[in-house]
Parts: sequence; structure tokens; C-alpha cells
Amino acid sequence: MILVSVIVPCRNRAGELTRCLEALSQQQFPKESYEIVVCDDGSEEDIEAIVQEVNRDGLKLTYVSQPPRGPAAARNLGIRVAQGQIVAMTDSDTLPQPGWLMKLYQALAENPQAVAVEGKVYAENEGEYAPLGDGPTNRDGGVYLTCNCAYRRDVVLKAGGFDEAFPYAAYEDVELAARAQAFGQIIWQPEAIVIHPERQLTLSSVLKKLRHWEYVLIIGLRYGYLAWRKYPVTYPRLRVVILSIIILPSAKLRKAIRWFWRRPAAALKLSFYGLAEFIGAVLVVAPRVLFGNYTERVVRQDYLN
Repeated sequence: MILVSVIVPCRNRAGELTRCLEALSQQQFPKESYEIVVCDDGSEEDIEAIVQEVNRDGLKLTYVSQPPRGPAAARNLGIRVAQGQIVAMTDSDTLPQPGWLMKLYQALAENPQAVAVEGKVYAENEGEYAPLGDGPTNRDGGVYLTCNCAYRRDVVLKAGGFDEAFPYAAYEDVELAARAQAFGQIIWQPEAIVIHPERQLTLSSVLKKLRHWEYVLIIGLRYGYLAWRKYPVTYPRLRVVILSIIILPSAKLRKAIRWFWRRPAAALKLSFYGLAEFIGAVLVVAPRVLFGNYTERVVRQDYLN
């Protein structure tokens, strides 16, 4: 009997996916009680061949695919075909530790009032790219990263799944968490550990993240807070403009100053990225946020029922 379905969305990164699947195959959880669903979001690489190669030793591994529509849609695809009452989620470039799945499952089994559980995420190479390191981490919970969480599948169905109007790997996780918490509590299990690599910040990645501000705004308009409940907001458009134009670029500049004597080249590069972020926010983010029509996008849709 399948108790847990592990959903792994991916687009390319075949080498990292192979390592992730190997880590999932070594879980301290009965192999007959969990399945892995790889959701290919329009990869150009032969992801199905990777799945077939790893699929051995009694491991139940399923491959599903779709045209490129983003990680939210890919996860919904996996949730639709999942057989388990619990859907656990990670990313294709992570390394779930051997006790990961068992700890998530036990947390939900021991807390029947909980609708979901989140685990701890950190990078083994943290500091390698300092001050230009970039990657998801959580130390205390309340972040709801989909590279390390598990939901009761019936709750996800009631909530309508991930909002596919969120096309990037950004804030679609906290948006689902907001809806799921209408049905119960999301608990924290720091012993369920996933290793997520830290990557080097680039000009391209900085500019791409400017697109994410619109989705922070949508959460603010929809729920009255910016991404997480601890950031309540009355004027979300104004707050997003201030954050994107002033707060985040100036934070990069302050960090660059602190690192200048230790890694001057990297510090100068970070200063340049902060300037580019400021210019991009002024030219792109502010006009869209202040004058864009978000009426229809604030309305939630049901993608699973």
C-alpha cells in the first residue's frame, strides 16, 4: 500500500536529478509504502531515460510530463496521479537525507490536527560563493519551502492545488500554505533534512527575480500580508515598490561594504548587482505594481477539483 507519494518537478538538470533520485531510493522508509513521481516540465534533456535507469530494487517510480508551464503546474500534475494519502515534495536538485521521508510521515501521523509539515533546508556549500551565495534555507520554520514539505493530499485537493498563475519557482509555495492553513496547522520538523545547493548570484538571476515582485503583490492583495503572515500590509502596492527599489538594493550595497576588505572583487560585483536591481525596479517593477490591473489575478482558481 502506498502511504506517501514524493513529487519531484524538474526541467533539465539530469545529473542533479539522478543524484536526487538516488537519495530518495535510500530512504529509511519501506519501499513498498512510498512512490516517487517525477514531473517533467518540458525538459529538453531525456529525463524519462534517467527515471528508467534509477527505477530498480523494488522502488516505485513514475514519470509524467507536460509542456513547460512552471513548477506549480508540474506539482499539480504529480498530485493528480499520486496514490498516497500524503504528498511529500522536494526539488530535482536536492539531496533528501536518509531519514527525511520517515520524519515527515511520523510528524503527520503523530499530529492528526496538522495539515502539513515542513522540514529543514540548508546548503553543505554555504559560504562558498560569499558574498554572492544564493539559495533557499530555513532555520526555524514558517517558510513553507516546497523543496522540503509534505501535505495531506485531501487538504491539497480541497485547497485547489498550487496556483498555476504563479509561473516561477517563487511564492507558489507560500500561496498554497496560506490556503492550506484554512484547514489546519502546518508544523515544523527540523529532523527532516534536505540539502539544497547554494548557487552563485549572477546579473541574470538578479534581473529574473524582478519578475517575482508581482506575485508578492498578489499575495498581499489576496491575503493582506507580503508572502508570510509576519509581514501584514495595508498598502501592498506601495510596500512592494519600497522593498524593490530601496530595501533590497540597499541591502546588497551594505553587504558589499562589509565584504569589501575580504573579497573586493565579489563585493564590487554585488554592488553592481544592487545598482542593476535598483534600475530594473524603477523601470519595470514600479510601473507594473502601481498601475497594473490585478483584479482577476487576485481571484484564486481551483486547479485540481
